[in-house]
Amino acid sequence: MLARLAIVLASLAAVLVAPFLLRPEEEKVSEKAERLVIITPHIESIQAEFTRAFRAHMRAAHGREVAIDWRQPGGTSEISRFLRSEYSTRFETLWRERTGLPFTLAIRDAFTNPKLDPDKHTSRGDFSVEPPPLKGAAPEAQAAAARQLFLESDIGAGIDLFFGGGAFDFERQAAAGLLVARDAGGQFGPAAIAETHPTWFTDAVMPQSFSGEPFRDPAYRWVGTVLSAFGICYNRDSLARLGIETPPDEWSDLEDPRYRGHVALADPTKSGSTTKAFEMLVQERIQTLARDRGLSGEAAVAAGWNEAMRLILRISANSRYFTDSSAKVPRDVAMGDAAVGMCIDFYGRSYHELYRDPATGESRIEFVMPRGGTSIGADPIGLLRGAPHPELAHHFIEFVLSPEGQKIWNYRVGAPGGPTRHALRRPPIRRDFYVEANFPHMTDPTFDPYRAAEGFTYHPEWTGSLFAPLRFVIRAACMDPHEEQIAAWEALVASGLPAEGVAAFEAVEPISYEAVVQQIGPALKNSDKVAQVRLGRELAEQFRKSYLAIAAEYGGR
Repeated sequence: MLARLAIVLASLAAVLVAPFLLRPEEEKVSEKAERLVIITPHIESIQAEFTRAFRAHMRAAHGREVAIDWRQPGGTSEISRFLRSEYSTRFETLWRERTGLPFTLAIRDAFTNPKLDPDKHTSRGDFSVEPPPLKGAAPEAQAAAARQLFLESDIGAGIDLFFGGGAFDFERQAAAGLLVARDAGGQFGPAAIAETHPTWFTDAVMPQSFSGEPFRDPAYRWVGTVLSAFGICYNRDSLARLGIETPPDEWSDLEDPRYRGHVALADPTKSGSTTKAFEMLVQERIQTLARDRGLSGEAAVAAGWNEAMRLILRISANSRYFTDSSAKVPRDVAMGDAAVGMCIDFYGRSYHELYRDPATGESRIEFVMPRGGTSIGADPIGLLRGAPHPELAHHFIEFVLSPEGQKIWNYRVGAPGGPTRHALRRPPIRRDFYVEANFPHMTDPTFDPYRAAEGFTYHPEWTGSLFAPLRFVIRAACMDPHEEQIAAWEALVASGLPAEGVAAFEAVEPISYEAVVQQIGPALKNSDKVAQVRLGRELAEQFRKSYLAIAAEYGGR
């Protein structure tokens, strides 16, 4: 009995200890290594490859041992909320110490409010010399002083870099003051890199924008590092099982009732990339209606938005779920748990590569950029205010943007200068990367994102300000009443999609362009969170009642 127990314990110990004993030598980190702290939504394979490459670079170029402490509290949206909370906690301490005043809700909202930036108002004194008199001052004066104090401070969250996500969230963090162009000493950061490498930041290498999408902040508070596009991943075997002979290549293909229960979607309130994919759908509808109906200006935007809402309702009704993790979408499609899904390009291409047959070169997983339905956007990096290791952060940004660092994104595993374990299959942001010398080493040598995006132009003036409302209305009309929505759609399909029933299902007046611009958008800009929650519940209940009525009327036919 004791001998058997000893064998079991020895086996258990081997299982627990083996991963550490067999860990490659390059992954072992010296206790004296300098530490860089990065918060990111990037998946583990990206973290692992850039850790290895940057450590090797710092050792070879600077003779220094470094370690990267990756923090991943969730997707881009969740990271943004986490950073806001961390900076709020630290600013509360600073505010109380410097002013002796309570940290009210008004002050909490004011210190990250870009509308209160000092250069937009008259002088208020200098906190670095002596705090201006604020006791008994008007609330507006206290709010303005809070913003000034924050921008003059170097408080931090114990994190150096924000790496990965979408331009929308980075623009918001930069405007709030959480991202900075340079550290407090002025020596390190993206702006300093631009001075050192001015030729990098030209149209020939890394343009400031392309096809309407921003690739960096004009003040260099963030810069793009790699490109991304949005599209549809699908499983060939699943399509055959459903009797669908033509694979999807447009957003509107996902509304096909044959996809009922087989579409995978991610929660846009948790993922900035998912919201961007839905925004691409909206932009495509606007451009299509403008072309087909001869519409222009706000009339085209309103008609396109409303048509996009109807399309999103139908796609949502076909979906199995709205997952918290955007990475789950292509994974479930690959496993056959869903037939199609909306995802970012590198997820789709990564699973295509994972399930590719080496003998035939074919894969059951495919990714397609919808025809005329997506632009290319930048995945940025930015230096956080109060970064504890700004010089090391500077080196990391510089490495990622360099020709050496760009190879990690799209070189094949084992190629000189490429990744060692994971083919990341991301299109580098540098235009000078797409040259004949690199093609033999690339995982996607035939794909040039700059050429692929030439047929689509993103218009930020159409939907840029509606990014947050888009998340909000999808949650209210699709996610919260999802069960009732599916039941209504099932009843309509079973009844042959009667026109009057479909019209009731597609009644988007509560989330129309007019409603979003005049009611929902302003409500989301208001700091009254209780009112926002109430509005969301009211909208969700309105759609829920409509879906229940449709299911009741057509379900028994």
